[in-house]
Amino acid sequence: MERESSTTLRALFRRDQDRQTEILGGFSPDQQQDIRYKQKILTSLASFIGKDFSIPVTLNEPGQGWYWNFQDNEIKIDPQDLVEKPMDYLRFVISHEGGHRRISRPEGIPMDVWQQPGFSFMMNAIEDPRDNNFVAEAYPKFRDQMGLAYEADLDFEGKAKGKAKDELGYQPKFIQGGFEYIKQWFRTTRDEGFEIDPTLPEDVRQVVEATLQSAQDSWLRYPSRTEADSGEEIIKRYAQLSYEINRDEVWPEFRKLVEKDLEDQRVQEMLQEMAQGQSGEGEGTEGKGQGMPQGLQDQLTDAQQQELGEAIQKAIEQSQQQGQEGEGQPQTADGQPGTSGKMVAIDLDSLSPELKQKIQDYIDSLPEDVRKQLEEKARATLQQFEQEINEKLEGKLSDNPDKKAKRDAAQKADVGDQKAKERSDDTPQREPQQQDVRPEETEDLRRFKDMVEEALKKDETIYEKNRREVLPVMDSLESDLRELFVQRRAQKWQSGYRTGKRIDIKRRMQEKAKGISAVESKAWQKRELPQEKDYAISLLVDLSGSMQGQKIQETFRAAIVLAEVLNRLSINTEILGFNDRLYEYQPFGVDMGRDVRDRMGGMLQEISDTSDTGRARWNDDGWALAETSERLARQKASEKFIFVLSDGAPEESPMHPRSKYELGAVVKKIMEDSDQRLIGLGIGPGTNHVEQFYPNSVANIGVREMSDKLADVIREAIANYDTF
Repeated sequence: MERESSTTLRALFRRDQDRQTEILGGFSPDQQQDIRYKQKILTSLASFIGKDFSIPVTLNEPGQGWYWNFQDNEIKIDPQDLVEKPMDYLRFVISHEGGHRRISRPEGIPMDVWQQPGFSFMMNAIEDPRDNNFVAEAYPKFRDQMGLAYEADLDFEGKAKGKAKDELGYQPKFIQGGFEYIKQWFRTTRDEGFEIDPTLPEDVRQVVEATLQSAQDSWLRYPSRTEADSGEEIIKRYAQLSYEINRDEVWPEFRKLVEKDLEDQRVQEMLQEMAQGQSGEGEGTEGKGQGMPQGLQDQLTDAQQQELGEAIQKAIEQSQQQGQEGEGQPQTADGQPGTSGKMVAIDLDSLSPELKQKIQDYIDSLPEDVRKQLEEKARATLQQFEQEINEKLEGKLSDNPDKKAKRDAAQKADVGDQKAKERSDDTPQREPQQQDVRPEETEDLRRFKDMVEEALKKDETIYEKNRREVLPVMDSLESDLRELFVQRRAQKWQSGYRTGKRIDIKRRMQEKAKGISAVESKAWQKRELPQEKDYAISLLVDLSGSMQGQKIQETFRAAIVLAEVLNRLSINTEILGFNDRLYEYQPFGVDMGRDVRDRMGGMLQEISDTSDTGRARWNDDGWALAETSERLARQKASEKFIFVLSDGAPEESPMHPRSKYELGAVVKKIMEDSDQRLIGLGIGPGTNHVEQFYPNSVANIGVREMSDKLADVIREAIANYDTF
């Protein structure tokens, strides 16, 4: 087995080496010599900055930029830049990538968070300044070269906006917001105050204004060189805190821009279908293949119909022109000029706000299945555009959970293919023309297939099916609870220093009034070290037989909402179920992963389990609550909560008699003798017992309305816990 694995690795290494040779072969002999010389210098510099003297620096595809691949611990550099750009620029960019190796730790970001449209671009727009700050502080001689990298960012911003106009027909607001963070960061490097671009759309300016202090706080949360040298633990703590600031304080506002972009993209998707129908290339179904739908026409004035018709016709003509300028001249079924296969985006910026609003209102009035189809297309298009921008943003936080998952799947496929080849003694030789297929293309195909297969398997689980159904509730609850939890988290800056990352303006003004010079000033602030979370929450779910039917279905969904949201908020969470025994689904200190979700899917079966003692027959609330409280007490958090989801009054088993575990007595003991707060949630009608036993509770939550009410119940309970 070991020899087989070694053979596979050697084969993969040879393939990579062959590709490096092919890349160099695209340049002249003099350019090849220049590339190799600079690659050697940059490799030494990357190793020095990244404190990793085994990290390889290899050539990327020409024109495809620079990035640090976390999983493979490899820095890719653009050979085209090595030929065309000055050495100072190259030194800074490789230092930047070495800085990512040193302090960026994106692998801790949950996949479902990373994959939200707009989130990865927001992270990149803040992580890059954080990395630059570390490099400039740890290695001051590179500070002067940041201007060169920033000029490249400005150039890329212009290209990104042009690309957006061509492909989307409008400028995405979240892209504008992300680039504005980079601009404001660069102002701080020149000791200039924030000055947001007045030409930005008002809603973009409002979001940037509301989040800029938090973004700055995030990009200043990096270790000093000494701290980074001390070990991996402190590096991860800084990276985690920076991510949490982005997620908790920036993202809730930044997401508003993404939601507006999704609305615009829905409009674009529908207009694309109208344009295809008008050009004779539609599919002939409802809303397609027939130009402007009658329902929309009825809502528009004659002038608005003309305005929209002209915009669509312009896109059709541009598409036809592109088709004629390409290979061949595509035609429709009736012999008229067709498009090049991809309709040019309608210029949404040219449409009046009133017209766009009427189109959006029309979309909202469509049947749910049609509307959902438009929404899915809009999300996919916007995510694809975001991915393309991220891929081309030099110095980006290139590695992420999404790429890690794809790479893992690809590596499994690579190893499987190689093993199959080695085992086969009669494998036919490939035809010469097949050698023209690039290895990257076959890898991408395998990655895609593996991703689809994995997604299908994931979607088949009971947990994932129910989770998709309550995603809107999860998002709503997360937004409601995030601010409450964030307010209690230590993210403070300490004042009173002669040097630091930012200045306490109020204190400095007081010093000036007293005649204290800048040299003597103690108005600088330093960041506190990242602090561990001070919350621990236990979720205890009733799995007794009385929960059968619709009750367990809704309770299961409620448990999913709470479990997912608490984990999104990085709250140390334990998830338990009970009847006459405890079922451990997520222990404290364990991340919410596939194993946890699969185990939680078993909740639906536990309520009908009559094996052994007839476990599902019993409802040992008192004993289960006492056990949960003991487990929670072992956590070091200063804020501790227990959420109990139950539908019926206690029915103690012989193993846990009422004389020893009477629920009222257990609740009283916890409230009087511990620092734990209890919240009882009575599911379904006739659950007044919850109010009887739990002073902090809500009873008679309707089965169908539980998910809707859950957010208000939990928010109120946490906000008012001091009165419990």
